[in-house]
Amino acid sequence: MTQLLKDILGDLTCARDVRVILLWTESVSAEIARHTEPVKIRNRVLYINAKSPVWAQELTFLKPEIIKKLNDKAGYEAVQDIRFKAGG
Repeated sequence: MTQLLKDILGDLTCARDVRVILLWTESVSAEIARHTEPVKIRNRVLYINAKSPVWAQELTFLKPEIIKKLNDKAGYEAVQDIRFKAGG
């Protein structure tokens, strides 16, 4: 029984993470969405690939605003931090 609950809860957590990743394009401008790609979310940290180091740097300044929008759309504190990496 315990393993079954772990499996179900694991699936729910995964589904919530996928939903947050899908909310990325709704939470940022079309311009940002074109130059970025959400990769994964782990421990409430969203990992984003940016097309260039310039985009990665610029997005770090917008991080608090983006986190707020993501969490508002998700309806809970889904993202605590975002890490941007150039080269996506």
